[in-house]
Amino acid sequence: MKPSRPRGILSLPKILVLILAATVILSLLFYTSWQRLNRKVEDILKEQFNQQQLELARKIAANVESYFDYLENELLAYPWRFRLLQLDSPDFNAYMQARFQDMHRLGILEMGLYDQAGRPLRFWRSYEPVPPPAETDRLSADILAWVKAPGNQGRLYLGEVRRATHPPWQGRLVMPFYTGLYTSPADSVPYGVLELLINPLFIANQVTERVRSGATGYPWIIDQNGILLAHHEQDFVGHNALEARRQRSPKFTFRGLQELQQKLLSGQEGTGEYVSGWHRQRLGAIPKLAAYTPIRFDQGLIKDITDVADPAHNLWGVAVVAPLSEVAGQVGGIMSQELFLVALFFLVVILATVVLILVAVSWNRVLAREVNLKTKELLESQERLVRSEAFAAVGEAAAYVSHEIKNPLMVIGGLARQVERTIEDGVAIKQKLQIIQSEVERLENFLGDLRDFTRPPMPSKQQVNLNDIIHEVDVLMQEQAKSQGVTLEEHLDPRLPALEADPNQMKQVLLNLVKNALEALDSGGRVVLSSGADNHEVWFTVQDNGGGMPPEVLEKIFSPFFTTKEKGTGLGLAVIHKIIADHHGEITVHSTPDQGTVIRVNLPC
Repeated sequence: MKPSRPRGILSLPKILVLILAATVILSLLFYTSWQRLNRKVEDILKEQFNQQQLELARKIAANVESYFDYLENELLAYPWRFRLLQLDSPDFNAYMQARFQDMHRLGILEMGLYDQAGRPLRFWRSYEPVPPPAETDRLSADILAWVKAPGNQGRLYLGEVRRATHPPWQGRLVMPFYTGLYTSPADSVPYGVLELLINPLFIANQVTERVRSGATGYPWIIDQNGILLAHHEQDFVGHNALEARRQRSPKFTFRGLQELQQKLLSGQEGTGEYVSGWHRQRLGAIPKLAAYTPIRFDQGLIKDITDVADPAHNLWGVAVVAPLSEVAGQVGGIMSQELFLVALFFLVVILATVVLILVAVSWNRVLAREVNLKTKELLESQERLVRSEAFAAVGEAAAYVSHEIKNPLMVIGGLARQVERTIEDGVAIKQKLQIIQSEVERLENFLGDLRDFTRPPMPSKQQVNLNDIIHEVDVLMQEQAKSQGVTLEEHLDPRLPALEADPNQMKQVLLNLVKNALEALDSGGRVVLSSGADNHEVWFTVQDNGGGMPPEVLEKIFSPFFTTKEKGTGLGLAVIHKIIADHHGEITVHSTPDQGTVIRVNLPC
């Protein structure tokens, strides 16, 4: 009687299931905690990264404001300089041309002098001769009203960025800067107006050209109308920021970017995120981190000296952006390494426990594998033994049949032929004698096949060209094929390498295969002989489009004495299989009912 297991003792499978369940639960708890920590660390790093971008944006804004501080100082100095020079003197024009050349290197397109009615008197530009002022160059009424207003002596007026409508700057973005000209501080009415026409794109490009945030981040600047003054994509510059992006990526709404621009143009500073349709050469929805700050022109080093047009909106805005993946990727890499180390330690502990329990199971598996292997070897040995015994029995039977039947058959056949020659009349008797001769011949062929199968000669190998053998068999079988209305074709590879084989046995194999293919075709049809080489092997195929064979026949076609023919011996394919095996080759058959059969032979080079 088998001893019963004590109650309360868990079986090994149950213990393994419990360990697996505990491992899964602990892993889920740990992974959830790790995900929360990962998001928290990512939020912290995003905030820190955005703060760094905000510092870059502030630096760019400070550089722009410093540039305009310099222009303010320059523009405030001109009314004092003009009191020392006569406006109609040659020295005045030379002086102004020299001053313009200095200012032109700082992005000034032209300097213009107007009278108190706003009519142009003289321009200094980057080319000579300067064309005479046109009537369309008059100052607007708003500018004249500001210049003549009491209290604006010694002050400056900065206009909005606009697109010029008159030559020579027609179509370009410009930004005018004005100051009134007075003969003396005691005057209350100016005698003229001095204008600096600024190139805003030059300034924006200078302050952003070499600025980069992270690996691929970059800054951009917009004016009070949302027109891009600087951007990594040069074809965006000078166009509306939102419209340019929508034209490139129509499926994106850029809602986050629109909200960011509204905050920026209302004078707000901060950080945030938005989704873009691309980043440099990458396309698709790309989340970006952004830091933004306004650029003001009325809060420079000299306070309350510059009035701006529409002070509620006349400001530029700068933003510095970078893909979120640059931050998230770094966080993910660090956290993944930490997760790997912790998980590795956790797995080591779990696996150590599992390994101790699985030692017994592993021994059982090893023993089971050994038993299965030995069983397989015994079955294979038994199969080989049965086959050997079958061959031995067939060999003994063949020897006995050859000894006991072959010689009498030869005598019977010879006598039948002699009797046939001596009979002049008697058609029925002659037919019977011919039947005797054909049956004797069939039995002799059967004995020959049986001898070849039981005692096949070893192949006498030599260098042969398989294509030559195939072509020879093709020539031999052409007459029989024509008599059946069958087309016999060759598809041979002309670059076939030489083969070590017995040419007679290869010819025997091909003849038998072609005969079988012709027998599969009642009348008409096609038999194709092909050859080729690959993977250090030479191959040939015999293909027919006959009736094919069902799967139950395919399983037995190489078995001795198995045949589907009425007068077949069932040894032809068995002999072929033995010849190919002696050449260390392989023969395979693919057949489909009503479609045909392909027999392929692979031989090593």
